[in-house]
Amino acid sequence: MAVFNFSEQDLVGNNFNGQNLNGSTFFKATLTNVSFVNTLLRGTNFEETGWLNVNASGANFRPSANFPTTSFFKANLENVNLSGANLRQVNLSEISTNGINLSNAQLQNANLFKAGLDGEQTNRPNLSGANLTGADLTEANLKAADLTNTIFTNANLQLASLESTLMVGTNFTGADFTGTSITDVTISNPIFNGANLAGVSMTDVDPATAEINTNASFIGANLTDFSAEDLNLGGAIFTNAQLTGASFADSFLGEANFVGVSAEGLFLEGADLSNADFTGADLSNANFNGANLTGADFTGAELDGANLSGAILTGAELDGAILDNAFVEKTDLSGVNLTGASLVAANLKEVIAIGSNFQDANLSGANLEVANLTNADFGDGPDADTLGADLSNANLTKADLTGANLEGANLSGAILVDTIGLSGGTGGGGAVPTSGNDTLNGGTGNDTINGGLGDDVINGAEGADSLLGAGGNDTLYGDLGIAETLSGNDVLRGGAGNDVLDGGFGADQIFGGAGFDILFGGATGGSETAADILTGGAASDLFVLEATGFLVEPVEPSFPPEPVPPEPSGDIITDFQDGIDLIEYEFAAGVVDLSELIISGNGTSQVTISVENDGSPEGLPDYTETVAVLNGAGGSVVTITESDFFI
Repeated sequence: MAVFNFSEQDLVGNNFNGQNLNGSTFFKATLTNVSFVNTLLRGTNFEETGWLNVNASGANFRPSANFPTTSFFKANLENVNLSGANLRQVNLSEISTNGINLSNAQLQNANLFKAGLDGEQTNRPNLSGANLTGADLTEANLKAADLTNTIFTNANLQLASLESTLMVGTNFTGADFTGTSITDVTISNPIFNGANLAGVSMTDVDPATAEINTNASFIGANLTDFSAEDLNLGGAIFTNAQLTGASFADSFLGEANFVGVSAEGLFLEGADLSNADFTGADLSNANFNGANLTGADFTGAELDGANLSGAILTGAELDGAILDNAFVEKTDLSGVNLTGASLVAANLKEVIAIGSNFQDANLSGANLEVANLTNADFGDGPDADTLGADLSNANLTKADLTGANLEGANLSGAILVDTIGLSGGTGGGGAVPTSGNDTLNGGTGNDTINGGLGDDVINGAEGADSLLGAGGNDTLYGDLGIAETLSGNDVLRGGAGNDVLDGGFGADQIFGGAGFDILFGGATGGSETAADILTGGAASDLFVLEATGFLVEPVEPSFPPEPVPPEPSGDIITDFQDGIDLIEYEFAAGVVDLSELIISGNGTSQVTISVENDGSPEGLPDYTETVAVLNGAGGSVVTITESDFFI
């Protein structure tokens, strides 16, 4: 075998097809219209050569035991055909090319450091089908290259330029893109599985065909702090990828697969993620502000602290998802499935959740102010217990719960000021039964509140309210902490259990129901014209009575005449059971002293208890104030003695 030395020669039209030129040297030679088809060129030196219109298709440049690495260091290759050539482990560092054809070439573990494999979209460098597994392309320029079905498995692409490349079926499995910029690329079915794309910037990605989805695969890839904008990654697969701090703002990711990804702080503002799958993903503190999440599946996903404000979640699945402290303000949740989801302390202010499913969800401490929860379901779901959603300490101020199902829900400590459909608010409304130990607060209007099961605390607040404790040992306040001028004539019904019922200001109707109940008509104001009506119901009850000592001032002469203020009226007890019911009254010495009272009608079915009040030094006379009128239950005889009083 002859070894040739063509160093610094000018070779024009030479035909070396099929020859064995292993070990030859062409250092600084100029090769024009030369042919090396299927030529053996192992260990050949092509450093700093100039190639023009050279055909080296099928040539073998791969080093062997007898011939060292072939080197093209700083060679200039113009219109060179290396299709199908074997360039494994060849040194192609710092080459410059124009119109090169490397289609189906074997470039495994080749050195392409700072290689210029760039061109324009009108004259793309052809690397289609080439195999660059393990190749070093650090700082290589691949602008506008055709990478159709090219293999870059475990290749080093650090600081490489991939502008305007064509990535159709390109395989970048395990490739390292550190510091690489990918922009204005056209893709279809590229594979980035296990690749390192941490900190990489990718912009302006479009599909190669008329299909909507580009179907890129990023399975197990590292996309930490990956920055993308205005991409088409529809149908992309990110299963088990690292996406912490990644950004896909304003990108199309419809039908993308994010199953099991670790993506804390993921930024998807304005992205289209319709029908995307986030099952089991860690999306803590992710930003979905304004994103289209129609039909997206977040089953079991971690979204604690995530921002979903303004996102469209129509038809989305969030069952079992964790949304603790999430920001979901003004978001459309209509029809969304949130069964068993955790929304502890989440901000759901002004959300639209018409017909949404919150069965077994944990909404404790959540803010649902002004939320539209029409026909939402907060009842018991498929879990083992019989409890519904947990709304304890939730803020439901002005929320609309019309038609909502709260059977089995826990509203303990919930704020229900002006809530529609539950407490009535300023416009009234129907009662919605709940369960658990609830704290229910009415609004400024005439409220209807049903505590349902459990030991409830219900405060009607302002207005003429209707309060029902239902089951459990309940405490009902008609006007707790409300000024006399804002109070109303309330209706309180204790229902089953041992209840405490306080009517507050106003002429109230109080019904104890079954159980041992404590009934207090409430403070009597100077503007009241009617008495409180107290009905203890079955079993022993305690009626709390008080004298106001209210002094009616004389009306000063005026024209027209001022109306005469009414005398304060006492309570009317409708069903006093002699020897069974008790009376609580605050005697001066703290012990029962019937001499302080005027009891009339003893031994009849109606007994009146009054007190004598002093007048004033200015000449107002003493007067008698009615404390209560006791009517015997079923017309029975009543005889009031010391034993009827409770101290």
